[in-house]
Amino acid sequence: MRLTGLASGLDIDQMMKDLMRAERIPVNKLEKQRTEIGWKTDAYREINLKMRAFRDSIFDNVLRASNMKKRTVSSSNSDIATATASSSVGNAAFTLNEVRQLATSATAKSKNLSGLTEKSQLKELGINDGEWVEGKLKRETVQVSDGKVQLSEAPQFAGESMLIVNGKAYAVADSPDDLAKGEVFINDTGEVTFSSADKVTGKVTVEYIQADSEATERYLSSSVATIAANGEKVESSFFFKESDTISSVVTKLQNAGAKVNAFFDENSGSLVVTRKETGHFGEAGQNELMFSGALFEQGLGLNDNVEAGKNAQFTVNGIETERTSNTFTLSGMTITLKDTSTQAVTLSAATDVDSIVETIKSFVEEYNALLDHMNGKLNEKYYRDYDPLTDEERDQLTESEAKRWEEKAQSGLLRRDPLLQTALTNMRQTLYEPVDTGGAFTHLSQIGISTTKNYKDGGKLEIDENKLRAAIEEDADSVYTIFAGTDNNGSGIGQTLRANLSDSMSSLSMRAGGSEGYYEEHQFTLGKQTKELTDRIANFERRLEQKEARYWRQFTAMEKAMQLANAQSESLYNLLYGN
Repeated sequence: MRLTGLASGLDIDQMMKDLMRAERIPVNKLEKQRTEIGWKTDAYREINLKMRAFRDSIFDNVLRASNMKKRTVSSSNSDIATATASSSVGNAAFTLNEVRQLATSATAKSKNLSGLTEKSQLKELGINDGEWVEGKLKRETVQVSDGKVQLSEAPQFAGESMLIVNGKAYAVADSPDDLAKGEVFINDTGEVTFSSADKVTGKVTVEYIQADSEATERYLSSSVATIAANGEKVESSFFFKESDTISSVVTKLQNAGAKVNAFFDENSGSLVVTRKETGHFGEAGQNELMFSGALFEQGLGLNDNVEAGKNAQFTVNGIETERTSNTFTLSGMTITLKDTSTQAVTLSAATDVDSIVETIKSFVEEYNALLDHMNGKLNEKYYRDYDPLTDEERDQLTESEAKRWEEKAQSGLLRRDPLLQTALTNMRQTLYEPVDTGGAFTHLSQIGISTTKNYKDGGKLEIDENKLRAAIEEDADSVYTIFAGTDNNGSGIGQTLRANLSDSMSSLSMRAGGSEGYYEEHQFTLGKQTKELTDRIANFERRLEQKEARYWRQFTAMEKAMQLANAQSESLYNLLYGN
């Protein structure tokens, strides 16, 4: 804390503030330049982001055949069959002459469990005591390395020597030699070796029942298996304890790799297991749902009431055929069967004009929005007398005054900017170029898209919807090609526009950074200018600190000199006039 002006009577603090305010004028100008460059950088980056969004939208909309050649399918009887069509199906039609049978899933139903609920425990199912083993369930997650895993200890099995690894049961062999598929060997240290035919990799969860003299829980194992489309058996195995509930059995079945659904119906007193996939797999007469183990066989009796899955059987265009699912694809048309019928059902694909029109409308709206923003920046009024505010200047204004000031200060920073003008010109020129589509239309104006007549719109597009709809109905492929082009005939306007936008984005990034690999200040033009101004301001601040210190030394010396002069004057006065 400085106590100044005691000898001179001058307001040294205010004089210093005034002096330094004058000295800071060059620094304030540099800070205003840096602020203005920051505003310009933000404005460029905002445009860059809008360009990127539009470029991505072009790819996701007008360049996708699934959008621009979209088909809709009408059904003569949607209660029997419905369909959707890919863009490649054309205006095809199929007749389902007859639907004899719908595809169903293989289903197994348990024996009558009346009196039990989902909360009933497994020990209530009347399973023979001899099927249960006392022990402790051990579970470890370990990493497979070269077909082997290392357990924390060698298992001492209670009952059957078996591991369940990721839901699959493995029998324990006596020797590591010639292990068959589904067999493992366990040495004295607890190292488990898998057969090379099993291809076990990554992290696996290993479960087994460990013998334990202090154990009070009893366990048993059971499995469910299905037949895959390739004819292979897919099996999932589980350990259950007698205190588990029917609800927990349902949960384990639903999460099994065998891909089954399960539920317990208390009304009928039955546990029902259904294959997730419809259709019949495997050989004729072969069960597609197979259960093993005391719980599934003895306690629930699931093997006693298995109904095989059925394929959908139908006649299409006079040809009798079948599918494992009620939803299938024929030549690009995805058909869903809903019910059987002896009456013919016609499925006809046609161009989805409404959807294509909406896609093109979206393109035009996004183009106009980008054009409007860029034109706004290029023609924005520039207020020469409104510089960025310093902190001191902002403190002298109200919040609303400062906001209005800065709005004008930021206005017109990109007025008539050559980068933006070039980007805008390239975008507009692209829309006037014809495209060799090989079809009925080669230019946007031929399908009802043209620039507005008002020059103040700056080249915005407008759509004659009736003309556009007529063009799509006449030749949708040609309309799509105008935007997407072909491999043989070159790029369409959508592809060319994306290329122009990418070039413009690169130019803007080289100027303002923020993308395209230009992230650090030294990598782009405005960043270099900002860094240079920051360095100049830092150097100037150091010189101002030195100058302020020099002023304070000078004022202090003056105060000391005046204090000494005052003391001498008082001494002389006292000498001459004192008593």
